[in-house]
Amino acid sequence: MIGAVISIFLQLGPAGPATPLFAHDTTSAVTDTVKASRIIHIKSAALPVASLDRKTIEALPASSVADAARYFAGVQIKDYGGVGGLKTVNVRSLGAQHTGIYYNGIRMDNAQNGQVDLGRFSLDNLESMTLYQAQKAELLQPASDLASAASVYLKTRAPEKTGLRASLRTGAFGTVNPSGTVSYVKRDIKASVNAGWLYSDGKYRFTFHEPAYDTTATRTNGDIRALHSELYFNWKGLTVNAYGYKSERGLPGPVVRRISDQYSSKDRQWDRSAFIQASWETSFPGNWQLRIGGKFARDYCRYLQDPTQNAAVMKVDNKYRQNELYFYAALAWRPSDWLGAGFSIDGRRNGFSSESETLAAAPVPWAKRLSGLTAAQIAVSPGCGWHIHTSLLSSVFKDKTSAGSAWKSRAKWTPTVIVSYEGLSWLKLRTFYKEIFRAPTFNDLYYSIGGRTNLSPEYSRQLDAGADVSIGKVFKLSADTYLAGIINKIVAIPAASQFRWSVINYGKVRAKGVDVSAAASVNIKEVETSFRATWSYEDSRDRTDKASRWYGGRTAYSPLHSGSLVAAVGYKGLNACVSWLYTGKRYTDAANIPANELDPWYTTDLAMAWKGSIGKRAKGGIGVDINNIFDQDYEVVTRYPMPGRHILIKLTIEY
Repeated sequence: MIGAVISIFLQLGPAGPATPLFAHDTTSAVTDTVKASRIIHIKSAALPVASLDRKTIEALPASSVADAARYFAGVQIKDYGGVGGLKTVNVRSLGAQHTGIYYNGIRMDNAQNGQVDLGRFSLDNLESMTLYQAQKAELLQPASDLASAASVYLKTRAPEKTGLRASLRTGAFGTVNPSGTVSYVKRDIKASVNAGWLYSDGKYRFTFHEPAYDTTATRTNGDIRALHSELYFNWKGLTVNAYGYKSERGLPGPVVRRISDQYSSKDRQWDRSAFIQASWETSFPGNWQLRIGGKFARDYCRYLQDPTQNAAVMKVDNKYRQNELYFYAALAWRPSDWLGAGFSIDGRRNGFSSESETLAAAPVPWAKRLSGLTAAQIAVSPGCGWHIHTSLLSSVFKDKTSAGSAWKSRAKWTPTVIVSYEGLSWLKLRTFYKEIFRAPTFNDLYYSIGGRTNLSPEYSRQLDAGADVSIGKVFKLSADTYLAGIINKIVAIPAASQFRWSVINYGKVRAKGVDVSAAASVNIKEVETSFRATWSYEDSRDRTDKASRWYGGRTAYSPLHSGSLVAAVGYKGLNACVSWLYTGKRYTDAANIPANELDPWYTTDLAMAWKGSIGKRAKGGIGVDINNIFDQDYEVVTRYPMPGRHILIKLTIEY
């Protein structure tokens, strides 16, 4: 069937004009934008911001949101391998729990472990992905937007016309991934429904090296079956989104023994997630603007470790349920073109429960958390290109559990100050200072066997200074240097056995680094060339105990150097993109000894695509991604070998 479809595309009419492949990193000022003309537009302070738009995402050899996030400077992705493997994002070594993930402007929360799996989100329906260091410098935003050390915003595609869009991705690992979108646009109404199904057997060859032996085998139990659907609706300032996800997957586990030892993970996991969220925005006389919104979410997870399938394990059959109810209200006032103020209040209720008939049952059957966040902001533009944006966030948490003992209520204040200068058209300067903290997760407090209810929250502090230099739309260079740190770091350490762990406040981490990104584009007649490069230097070290032998060791999975390089060329409807990713030497523990060392790795990927017209109304395209061209053996997470060379083909059609 695929061959027939390819032959059809090869016989189609002339291609459309060339389209830009890459947008420059928008490491520039964020302007508060509103629809009503009577609202004064204040130029707010600049922040380090990197963005990938839809055309850039489509050109990259990437299959998921996590794959695309690797092209941001200062970002490390934890990837456990395979199409269905868990993928989380960590910015400047502050941890995945300190990185907020926002879906169409509303934060995605996980009270159980504080991490959001980016592997669940498809790129097919994504309009843009933006990384903000610190927070957005906007007056009209929920208080939750200020509650992270770094933020990743995912914006889905809004329909532009009534029509249909379908795609099919297939190839390596037995992957079959069809998706489709139906859109409706009429007057003030925009609506769309997107759905996709993913199947992969997850099998791939790998080579694993140990001092005493080398193992070459096939990765198994990495299969996944997943179904997702999304709804978008917009009418006169009201936006509604709904999302559903259902999957069954195998968990291949780490490679800990030789294949001859008959070690093979048979663990299974089932997930069901659904949420609906809405926001409404309007303006009032006197330069006032209001935004309100809310969200309801439910999540279910079952984890099965079955000794009838793997005699080396004990039985674990745990089921976890989460629910979330969230609302926010944000108000902005702009009395003049140099002054603005914002106020927002958020409320969130998280519930979590577990059930199990095995020895691994959670000690607390259920827990609830009430969170209240209040934020006040002031933006001042005194003139001569200077902009100042300040915010103060108040966070209040109160827990309740079935066991009676709960984490003590906390109320904390954390400030942020952003200053920028944009007096020259080719130069922008900026600096910011931000404090934030994160509350311990339910896993930290109650659901680990060694959980402790007397844990203190983690505090992080960041100090950043940077600049943008640009030459029109041809070249842009962005550089930031920073200091960052965490105190009261929450860590889990082994206790009586590997099945019993204790969770404590133990660590202090200090980091210093530099993030650099550059983008250039040159158009010669109908040929467009684009270049994009990032480089990060990050020195993140354990500063917990001066008496410790490992004091000053580099923190786990933190490379000194990492970077990416992307080159693309487009001619009419033909596009080609080559990307190179590099991550330097890392350690799996603050004990920086050879046994804990992970080798540097790099991959080279190639994406080729064609887009053009099919008849008078339809458009189509075909693309080929060749990932890890040179078949490198590497690990992002220790003992989780990544796939070698693999090829995926994608077909698209729009009507």
